[in-house]
Amino acid sequence: MSCFSIKRVAVGICVGLTGLVAAANLVVVHSFTEMKSRAEEKIYAQQPSAPLSLPVGRPEVGQRSIDIAMKLYAITIPEHVKGPFYSQELEDRGLTMRRGIASDAVVYIGKEAFASWALLGSTLAHEIEVHCRQNFLAIHFQNLSGFDGTGLAEREAYRYELAHAERFGLQQYDRELISSTMAFFYPEQENRYVQTFAPLRLWLDRLSANGFGKRAF
Repeated sequence: MSCFSIKRVAVGICVGLTGLVAAANLVVVHSFTEMKSRAEEKIYAQQPSAPLSLPVGRPEVGQRSIDIAMKLYAITIPEHVKGPFYSQELEDRGLTMRRGIASDAVVYIGKEAFASWALLGSTLAHEIEVHCRQNFLAIHFQNLSGFDGTGLAEREAYRYELAHAERFGLQQYDRELISSTMAFFYPEQENRYVQTFAPLRLWLDRLSANGFGKRAF
């Protein structure tokens, strides 16, 4: 077999493998989107109305205020979820984490969430009513496949806060804070299909640079 034939076979194998990777990415994206849509419909359909009145003043920083806000906004803890716990070390408003795929989710609330009762309730819902019901495995596969799984999950949670602003009693500056946080840390990506076919383009660029796609005379 000539050198040119070997190169053509190599190119065919590389393009074929890259095509399989791209197809797998599309399947992951489609599955994640369908799952996300069903989860959103379920979550939005079962949320309670806003409380009749909010406590006066700012909540005291600590576990007691978290427990009060949970009852105030009728936030229920799903199965296999621990917390929410106050974390003095946490700089953000909240954090939901798992130490393994099959492990329980653990929810922590940081001091930044105690600016108001409304923001505390909104933060608890962000973590418990959204993140704790998301599929962490699907998000992980999204990230491994080159897609913004974490960004999608976070944008869903922030949009949820804004959609239920009246329920929590969020003031305009709270809504602007949530919107600006989402826009800065988790911006929308203009074209996700560009990410899908990025591996294929990378392989073709490499092959072209090595001269594999050029015919020798």
